[in-house]
Amino acid sequence: MPPGQMRLPLTLIFLTLLSCSERQKSDTKTLDFKDFTIQVPATWQQIKAKGVDSFVGQLALDNGDTASFDLGWYSNSLDDESVYVDSNGDVYLVDNKSNPKFYGKADTVDIEKLKINKIKFTTIDGKRAKIIQPKRTGKGMTGVYFDSLWTKGSGTDRFQMNAENLDSDNEKRLLEAFETLKFNK
Repeated sequence: MPPGQMRLPLTLIFLTLLSCSERQKSDTKTLDFKDFTIQVPATWQQIKAKGVDSFVGQLALDNGDTASFDLGWYSNSLDDESVYVDSNGDVYLVDNKSNPKFYGKADTVDIEKLKINKIKFTTIDGKRAKIIQPKRTGKGMTGVYFDSLWTKGSGTDRFQMNAENLDSDNEKRLLEAFETLKFNK
């Protein structure tokens, strides 16, 4: 193919990729919650809620899923509660909070293998964040937790946002949205 004819297909490929990238950006929106912002898919909606001692709310995701958030002194640290070890060293699996099932003794069990979520730490908006993700998509928690945003009065504000048992698309998109969190204090 002569060099002049090669430019046209390369230009078309470049323009196609650029338009895909621009379309993806326009398929998102930024939700402003005053104390923080987050970029989410355009189809997701804010749901207002009333908190007693903190700022709480929800996001309506696609396919009927929801994510909730809590910004305040007592925000949940999103620890994996699928496994419980009592003071005797007995390990219980907790599928149903009112009926934990005995699994074995702590010194004979790999507790990390029993947990349904995996945890990693990263930095988002210059702050240390804990990311929680199910080991198996569709069963477990997808969440983010910040243990120290800023000090207000005599307490330290924390933040968590999480959802349970998401389909693979919502899980992926929520994890991507966490990376866009920006705090305004």
